Amino acid sequence: MIISFILIAPFALLPKPLMNEERRWSVVKLWADVNIYLLEHICGLKYKLLGQENIPDERCVLFVKHSSVMELFIGLRYFSPSSWVGKHELMYVPIFRGLYKKFKLIPVKRGMGRTEVERVIKQGVDRLNENKWLIIFPEGHRMPYKQTKKYGLSGSLLAKGSGTNILPISHNAGRYWKRRGLLKLPGTVYFSIGPVISTQEKTIDEINKTAQTWIQNEISVIDEL
Repeated sequence: MIISFILIAPFALLPKPLMNEERRWSVVKLWADVNIYLLEHICGLKYKLLGQENIPDERCVLFVKHSSVMELFIGLRYFSPSSWVGKHELMYVPIFRGLYKKFKLIPVKRGMGRTEVERVIKQGVDRLNENKWLIIFPEGHRMPYKQTKKYGLSGSLLAKGSGTNILPISHNAGRYWKRRGLLKLPGTVYFSIGPVISTQEKTIDEINKTAQTWIQNEISVIDEL
């Protein structure tokens, strides 16, 4: 994964006219496809995608369960072009800094309070207006298999403030690719796309609770497949 990133990512940073927006995203999806292929053929780790019929025509906010790196590959393959909310610390890594700028990703400084949340909301609305999916890991960081924590507020505030729906995505990748673990166990990861969650007539807490309940319950459902 690291080697493929070093070899492929710099092509996405090439300036115009060598690399326009469409070509940049082609490079990104190529990187995702390479790693999905390697996971299957080196680690025996496959995937199946459920609920594709739930993907709306209009761009919206995605709430994605975060327990491994595999959800990054699936998100890039099926939801590009997109903007991701990620750690501000990655801005200090040379290649990542360039990718954040080129792809208009949204860096978040943790623990900065209301001002930081308002900045994320403003940038998120701008990305939605550019017809991009907005992908958020509402738990903030990778969680151990079947565990969760209180969802952050920025995703729900953004969706409600922009009148946008939320598309929840659950999966059981944490069962095969442990948090902070190098070993990948063979098996099939199920990624399940749920029905859109309307933010109208719901409080922020209700939005988060609805999304979190579906995502966590779905893990048990797909584990039985």
